[in-house]
Amino acid sequence: QACGFEYTSKLQRMFQDIGVSKTLLTEYEKYCENNSITDTIDFTVMVLSSNSWPFSGSSNFVIPLELKSTFNSFTEFYTHRHNGRKLTWLHQHSKGELQTYFTTQKYILQVSTYQMVVLLLFNKVLTWTVERLQDETQIKSELLLQVILGLLKSKLLLCTDINEDEIDEDFKESDIKTHYSIRLSTDFRSKKLRINLNVPLKSVEQKDIEGVHRTIDEDRKMVIQAAIVRIMKARQTLKHALLMQEVIQQLSSRFRPKIPVIKKCIDVLIEKEYLERQSNEKDVLRYLA
Repeated sequence: QACGFEYTSKLQRMFQDIGVSKTLLTEYEKYCENNSITDTIDFTVMVLSSNSWPFSGSSNFVIPLELKSTFNSFTEFYTHRHNGRKLTWLHQHSKGELQTYFTTQKYILQVSTYQMVVLLLFNKVLTWTVERLQDETQIKSELLLQVILGLLKSKLLLCTDINEDEIDEDFKESDIKTHYSIRLSTDFRSKKLRINLNVPLKSVEQKDIEGVHRTIDEDRKMVIQAAIVRIMKARQTLKHALLMQEVIQQLSSRFRPKIPVIKKCIDVLIEKEYLERQSNEKDVLRYLA
């Protein structure tokens, strides 16, 4: 868990982004009204600073026509308001709702953007091969197989091999071949009218966890360096071992710094000429700045 003083300013910026996004959405709705833009979908958006939110980049795919108008109009609105800023869509963190019309009972499907892209294709054709789904969506193969597998397990889609034999529901991603056929289950039934199909994709989830850890590590290095400078400014000279001991003691209420990281931070500060090693006593550090 990440907590402590060094994270509060970043957390504050994150809350500010959420507040600004609400205002921005209201302004976008007025923009659509003033420019007679009527072919957009009902959606909400959060515009987040990449410096404060440790999200990994998104995989590209072909945006379906049903979503393209909204994507384009909001991008145009935002870039016109904020000239020079780059807007990157984080599709892996986006979600939406679809309503079924092919079943006797109508269902609301809560899906990820990737799932939505795949399911909307079945408005055109009821059966696709895995290879054709890849060509149409341009979703990376590893992600597409996860999306397909999730929809197959929900029984919303069915999979058949080249002999048109239905594939067992216990199969894995590696069992899905490019020539297999994926079709919409027109006999789909569920006790729930609102069905949540949105589950995190493994690779995306792992990348974001790694991104958070990298951000935490970098933040902690800066905190350690600041602690070293404070201690050395007060002491002027101090033995290497005693400095590390004091750093650990000062920061123990926030986190426990690792010895190798403290040593690296000391080396960085020596390179930056905040500190130097005593020429006659190599284990003694002296404050310079």
